[in-house]
Amino acid sequence: MAEHIIPLLVPFFILGIIIEAIAARRRGARVYHLHTMVSDLGTGVTSQVGEVFLKFTAVLAYSWVFDHWRLVEFPASSPWPWVVAFFGIDFAFYWWHRFSHVVNFMWAVHVVHHHSEDFNLSVALRQPAFELTTAFFFYVPLALLGVPVDVWVTMYALNLFYQFWTHTELVRSIGPLEAVFNTPSHHRVHHGVNPEYLDRNYGGVFILWDKLFGTYQTERAPVVFGVTKPLRNFNPLWANLEYYAQLLQTAAGFPRWADRLKLWWAHPGWRPAALGPAGAANAIDRATYQKYDPGTPPGLRRYVLVHFGIAFAGSGVYMALEPTAARVDMILPGIVVLASLAALAGLVERKSWAPALDTARQTATVGLVGWYGQLLEPAALGLGIAAALALGFGALRLWLRPHAAFAA
Repeated sequence: MAEHIIPLLVPFFILGIIIEAIAARRRGARVYHLHTMVSDLGTGVTSQVGEVFLKFTAVLAYSWVFDHWRLVEFPASSPWPWVVAFFGIDFAFYWWHRFSHVVNFMWAVHVVHHHSEDFNLSVALRQPAFELTTAFFFYVPLALLGVPVDVWVTMYALNLFYQFWTHTELVRSIGPLEAVFNTPSHHRVHHGVNPEYLDRNYGGVFILWDKLFGTYQTERAPVVFGVTKPLRNFNPLWANLEYYAQLLQTAAGFPRWADRLKLWWAHPGWRPAALGPAGAANAIDRATYQKYDPGTPPGLRRYVLVHFGIAFAGSGVYMALEPTAARVDMILPGIVVLASLAALAGLVERKSWAPALDTARQTATVGLVGWYGQLLEPAALGLGIAAALALGFGALRLWLRPHAAFAA
């Protein structure tokens, strides 16, 4: 079905990342760092696991609105639903994107995409796990305009696919087309924390929306990427929860309940006037600020890279099973995928809990492969795969000795 397009595009995304990394190396530019790439791609996988459940609900809700409330009826062969979807989705994306930067509870969802302090094609895959909880309400009016669910999902996926290439530092300008389309130059501005770049350039395919509604900014000064309060953490699960925790902590410090409630709807920089300007005491000097780098030892880096490749491939299998598997059967494997990503991020940062979680998630992975492998013909084949996986995990541990980095 159309809602499974994004997983099918993953090979093209990975190919693009490889090409960009090679091109950057030839130019002598370092745009990739292992720890941030693992975090970016891990966050992307986390979002796909979340969408296994959210996407199903969104498709059902959109279909219901289309079936019961649509105001426009197009002939079955009409191209107009595609035209309406093409422009309507980009228009809706602009407004969802703009609100997601200026309303706290929406920024809590979207901030995940901006955490990375690098800017490359892997950042395009760094998507929030809860995005559909806010974005859906901006897209559902298309159902009223007679856009069928399969057209909506297909054009939404293609809209995101276009935006993939705008996440790069290697393309400086594409000339006159920059006047109409969103480009890497425009989108670098959007990801910048330079004061003049904040809350600018929200467009998806077209930059015209920004020019029309007063949010356009050209790229001038070199862009500093990230968020105004750096996450300094590579865990993709925490990345999706951290800003909620931050809001709760901030609200708890407000004496008035009205202000505690207002905080969720206010701009991320807002606070009650009586408490003074937000963040003044914790302002970051970007001239001396260093990107977060926990200094992972080489052996541990290699171990994480190999295991991330295995986990990434495993997530691909997980996504491939989604169209035919019952949602309840996707829960336990999804938990194991998320635990694997959290464990690897923890290893990169040498968190004290990471070795135990790493051992547990490998044990669970072998167990799941063995359990579901019984469905293969012959059943012994699945058990053999599980045994081979266990031996491979053990061999990697003996070879790279990752947990030695945690020795006192």
